[in-house]
Amino acid sequence: MTKRIPKLSAPEEVHQKLKSATLTDFCEVYIPMAPDVYTYGVPAGVSLLRGDVVWVQFATRKKPALAIVSKVHQDRPSFDVRPAYPHQSGYRFSERYMEMLEWTARYYISTPMKALFVFWPSDFEKYLDALAFTKGEASPSREPQGSPATPSAGDTPTTTPNSQSTSSWSNATGSTKAVLDPLPRFTQSRMTAANIPALTLEQTNAFNTLREELNKTGFRGVLLHGVTGSGKTRVYQELALEALKQNKKVLILVPEIGLTPQTLKRFEDFLQVPIVVLHSALSAPKKREGYLSILRGDTQVVLGTRSAILAPFDFDLVILDEEHDTSFKQQDPAPRYHTREMAFHLAYKYGALVVLGSATPCLETFYNAQANNLKTVTLKERATQAPLPKVQIVDMGKMRQQKGILLSPALREALTDCIERGDQAIILMNRRGFSKMRVCTECGETLYCKHCHIPLVYHKQYRSLMCHYCAALYPVNTPCSACGAETYEFVGGAIEMLEEEIAEWIPNAKVIRMDRDTTQNVGASEKILEAFRNREFNILIGTQMVAKGHDFPGVQLVGVVGADSGLGIPDFRSTERLFQLLSQTAGRAGRAGGEGLVLIQTLKPSEPVMQFAVNHDFNGFANKEMEDRRAAFYPPFCKLVEISCGSRDEDLLRHTVERLESLLRADKKLMVLGPVDAFVPVIQNVHWAKLYVKTQDLAPVRKVLHPIINGAKPWVQNVEIKVEIE
Repeated sequence: MTKRIPKLSAPEEVHQKLKSATLTDFCEVYIPMAPDVYTYGVPAGVSLLRGDVVWVQFATRKKPALAIVSKVHQDRPSFDVRPAYPHQSGYRFSERYMEMLEWTARYYISTPMKALFVFWPSDFEKYLDALAFTKGEASPSREPQGSPATPSAGDTPTTTPNSQSTSSWSNATGSTKAVLDPLPRFTQSRMTAANIPALTLEQTNAFNTLREELNKTGFRGVLLHGVTGSGKTRVYQELALEALKQNKKVLILVPEIGLTPQTLKRFEDFLQVPIVVLHSALSAPKKREGYLSILRGDTQVVLGTRSAILAPFDFDLVILDEEHDTSFKQQDPAPRYHTREMAFHLAYKYGALVVLGSATPCLETFYNAQANNLKTVTLKERATQAPLPKVQIVDMGKMRQQKGILLSPALREALTDCIERGDQAIILMNRRGFSKMRVCTECGETLYCKHCHIPLVYHKQYRSLMCHYCAALYPVNTPCSACGAETYEFVGGAIEMLEEEIAEWIPNAKVIRMDRDTTQNVGASEKILEAFRNREFNILIGTQMVAKGHDFPGVQLVGVVGADSGLGIPDFRSTERLFQLLSQTAGRAGRAGGEGLVLIQTLKPSEPVMQFAVNHDFNGFANKEMEDRRAAFYPPFCKLVEISCGSRDEDLLRHTVERLESLLRADKKLMVLGPVDAFVPVIQNVHWAKLYVKTQDLAPVRKVLHPIINGAKPWVQNVEIKVEIE
């Protein structure tokens, strides 16, 4: 039975103000989301260093806050100060962690305080309580810590000679009795190769090249460019094993939570060491257990999604699988970091091997590989020697079929044959709900959300109309906002309609759906994927979730319904993302052998991106897209900064954007585009407008934007300003 961990409290003394004249040492601290860096006093008998986690009383908050020491000095301020006391765990972040925190804030035009809010998990205080408890020193006492003791051997986390320690314990007293035992370390005797296929010749060559890079020092970056089904994960396994043999630490990153169970099983079975998993859908005890092992320093392998890069884990090897995926980019809150850039920075600064794996690498990665900034290793054949699937375009513009039917005759027939043979199929439709809009039959007006400028989507699952931006639900018979009529019709199909259609038209179909609406509960994604893998269902339909790296040996048919839906988005990456989606989805077919078939339904069969997808021609697509980007001066040939301004007051918003535009245009080296309304101009009653800046050098952009974005007070009251660096 798990012991209950007591909640620790700050000492009462943190509330007191101290005369600066009575103190020798002072510290600057970062407090999550604080508007500035603040000075606190170091009480007599307390020793603090940069990276220490401390209790502080901030402003008029009722409860003391946790903060991190950024600097200890003896420059006496002219004002009285409150004291900073070390947390009872005595935890100290390494210089590597502190530097990463500060670099992230600088690069992404943010502050260390905002960055710390993103870096620390929401239950970080509880994890520190558990850490103190495992050391046998925690008690609900509110007494301040005494003078620091030298950490004992039992308190010092195990480290490798290849990386500096992420943590050390200072101010530690009491016994070191542990409630949670340290994770077992890797040993040769624990290794097993049961049911693991031997490497192919291509995989062996790839591994040998990667092993050479692993044995070097400094920054090493490699693009592992392998077709879908080429066995990139098998190469990762061998590389991770080699790293563990050298007592190195390994970080494995995947884009989606749904990929972690499959990836975890493969690596644990092969490496035979415990692997810590970090992602948001874990249960609270699992999150605590994993993060605690990292804080203790006894973790050798960590597997996670985007935010795992922020953990205090000093990796020597980091693998980004499906590195092209947009999920590796943080959206909100700031700083809006990219996992790939963070990995590059840490590898440049501290020395590490970064492996980027994909069948469809992002064009920035492809560009860096062509420029020899990254070494390229290719896998041109599938590991099973199976051919790449045959891809066919179905021109829906020429189809004459009943209104409201989503499946073309060709896809319907292929599905029927697939199921009759005992095989499985995946159908992608990247649109949630049952019908994409509701139209008034009297005046033809589309019904929009009252709070967002976006059409409402009918969800049969909820028996309601839903806004996909604010999640508001409306009755299906809501009167028309233009004429008040209550008669309507639904226009355009979505994935729930597709699910019903398949169940009705395809004999023996056992359909399971995977989208945001069916995966809201913890573990739902895993259950759906496991059920499909175990052949409890023979057809998996889903949004883009089903396209990301899943390996289902029984899948011989892939269908894409509404393949061109992403082409109308005003985003310079829209074509690239469509090609990646089509190629990755197609790659799920015929992986274990046989002749896989992919049918792509589209109204725009002549689009070049469709032809490149049909021929599995990534290089052809990439070269054409690079030419277009070069001509239009888009990344990777420049840095693109997107500035979003939002306000409930539309006039104030226009005035603010014009002021900001004039400040940016004052620097003639900056190419300023806009302002323009956002693609969705109103979200939750907030109007949004955007400016774009193209530049080769971010320094002048930071000079203008930093005081605007990060001032102690808003630059303009009631206007929110967000910055993203592409």
